[in-house]
Amino acid sequence: MKHDPRDYEIRIRHSPAPGDECFIAQAVEWPEVTAHGDTLEEAAREIHTALELALAAAQEWGHPIPEPKLVHA
Repeated sequence: MKHDPRDYEIRIRHSPAPGDECFIAQAVEWPEVTAHGDTLEEAAREIHTALELALAAAQEWGHPIPEPKLVHA
C-alpha cells in the first residue's frame, strides 16, 4: 500500500517562547516527524515535506510505516 502524506493527521501549535516564536507541526500517528515554520502555512508545508521524506526513507530502509488514521479522498 502506498501511503500519502496527506493521510496523516497533523497538529500545529504556536510556540510563544521568547526568541523562539514559531509554529510547530507534528504528525499524530508518527510523532517523531515534526517541522516548524514562522507562519502556520509554512509549518504545514514543512510537515508535508518531512512526511514525504520519512515515508521514502522508511520504505528504502525497510522500516515500519505507521498506518494513517485519515484516508485521502
